Amino acid sequence: MKSDTKVLIQKMSGVALLAALSYVFTAFLAIPYAGGAGYFNFGDLVNLLGAMLLGPIEGMCIGILGGTLADLTMGYAMFAPWTMLAKGSMSLVAGIVFHLLKNKKYIKYIAPFAGAVFGVLAYVPAYIIIYGAESIIASTPFDCVQCFGRAILAVGIYIPLSKIKIFQYK
Repeated sequence: MKSDTKVLIQKMSGVALLAALSYVFTAFLAIPYAGGAGYFNFGDLVNLLGAMLLGPIEGMCIGILGGTLADLTMGYAMFAPWTMLAKGSMSLVAGIVFHLLKNKKYIKYIAPFAGAVFGVLAYVPAYIIIYGAESIIASTPFDCVQCFGRAILAVGIYIPLSKIKIFQYK
């Protein structure tokens, strides 16, 4: 049996590794939305995987660190507080739902989709405040495609990763 300190260090390392990967997938695999209000990226994929593999708090930290740092370094600093809320709540909700349903064979895979709802809704006030109410019509559909598309990919990638017991420390 591993000591608690060793497990804590391994979890912290996992969070750091996945937060860095989230940043890379967000900043370097970014495709701007039409009209410039945000961008498609694959960071949510890493955030959701982190929440399912490591847990809700760890997933929240991954989402906040990776997404917010990407906004700050890519010229979207006005979105940074909203990104913290969106990525943090998306990953936290996905992780909580996943770990509550972890013993259910297939139903547990609704977790990233539940998180995606929070990820989309968190940006709605940001669009209203920064660009005006009409921007919701232009930007929210892109957010839906991004969040729910990444949820599908997260489930598809989680299944083989769970079989090789990656990031399991107990």
